[in-house]
Amino acid sequence: MKNLWIMIALIIVGCGQQDISTIDTTSSSKTTLQWQGVYHGVFPCPSCDGMDTTLELTQPNQYTIHTIRLGTDPNPYRGSGTFKWDQSGNIIILDRGHIYQVYSDHLYLLDVKFRRIKGPDADRYRVDKIEGLGQQISPPNAE
Repeated sequence: MKNLWIMIALIIVGCGQQDISTIDTTSSSKTTLQWQGVYHGVFPCPSCDGMDTTLELTQPNQYTIHTIRLGTDPNPYRGSGTFKWDQSGNIIILDRGHIYQVYSDHLYLLDVKFRRIKGPDADRYRVDKIEGLGQQISPPNAE
C-alpha cells in the first residue's frame, strides 16, 4: 500500500513537468522568425506617464535599448548588451534582467516567472516591430 502511494505521488509530480527532450526547438521563434529588428512601445509606469522603450535586437544575440521616462525625466537611458534564449527558443532574457516573449512582429515583456503580465494594462507590456529603423544607411556617393 505504501508503494502505491509513492507511485501515485511520483505520477502527479511528473505530470506537471515537461521533458526537456520533447521541447520542439525546430519550430521556435529563434529558428523560424525574423526576430532581428527594432521594436518600440510605451510601457505603463506608476511614477511617470510611461516608459517609452525602443529595443533593437541583432545577431549574434546582441541588443541596444533606449528608454525615456515620459513626463518626469528628459534624460534617456541607453544601454546595450547580450541576451540568451530560453530552452524553448521563444523567450529572450536580456543580461540586464528583462524577459521578453518573441513573436513575428512584436515582443511581450514578461514577469520574473516568465509569465505574461496581467491586469488592466496587460496589453501595454508590448513593443511592436517597426520598419526602417536600425538599418545602416549608406553614405551618398561622392562625386
